Amino acid sequence: MSAKRRKYSYRRRVVIKTGYARSSKKGRKLGKLFVYLCLLVLLCFLIYAGGKKLIGYAYASESMTIKEIDVIGCKNVTKAEIKELLPFKIGDNILEVNLSETEDKIMEVKPELKDISINRRWQKVRVKLYERSPEAFVVSGKDVLGIDFEDKPFPLRGFMSGMKIPTIKYKNEAERSAILKFIKIFKPVCDDFLDNIAQIKYSNSGDIVFTTYDGTVIYWGEERPEHMAHKFDKLLKIYADAATKYKEIELIDIGFYESGKAVVRPGVEKTSETVKT
Repeated sequence: MSAKRRKYSYRRRVVIKTGYARSSKKGRKLGKLFVYLCLLVLLCFLIYAGGKKLIGYAYASESMTIKEIDVIGCKNVTKAEIKELLPFKIGDNILEVNLSETEDKIMEVKPELKDISINRRWQKVRVKLYERSPEAFVVSGKDVLGIDFEDKPFPLRGFMSGMKIPTIKYKNEAERSAILKFIKIFKPVCDDFLDNIAQIKYSNSGDIVFTTYDGTVIYWGEERPEHMAHKFDKLLKIYADAATKYKEIELIDIGFYESGKAVVRPGVEKTSETVKT
């Protein structure tokens, strides 16, 4: 039996690739993106127009007018002078008030204020004041000013001029700051004794010097905060003892109290007495 030869036929599939389908899909995507973009722009416009209209309504609304201005925290500064400085008044729109700018401007012209807070309330603006309290007096030209521990001189108001606090005598601002720092540390140690001190300054040798209201000069010596409480106790005992002995005391020098001695000079006899501390 003769083997038959099989015939095989080969068919070649020819595929012609074109960019039409791909470009068609890409075009549809771009079209959708364009539509979304248009919708987004339209939405933003509607929000802007609606917001603008709403804001316009709010500014024109009677319920947004200021019907009360409340000033609190006044001790020496009066409500009238603060209201005079406000750039708004009763009947103005509460939304037009620039609070931070108003606070800054008032602080510039009122150094006696430590801080000021202005807040919106319903048909009301509340102004809260925080006034400075002097820890000492300083002399500027012909004027006596108050100064606090922030080293900010300010005009005296109300009862301040009658306060029994020391006057700082200084050559420059650095010296003034240093004396203020000393007073801040000394104040809680000495209790009411600070009321007896009329003036505080630095001596030529750089030591702290007090002058009391009765004219007694006290040489404190070096500051040394770590020894301040113990040193003040010694001064108090020496001062009380000298007051029982003499009608007037010209000078008390405890600059070298570490050595166990202090100098007391009576005002009449003009002689010095060395006492043990």
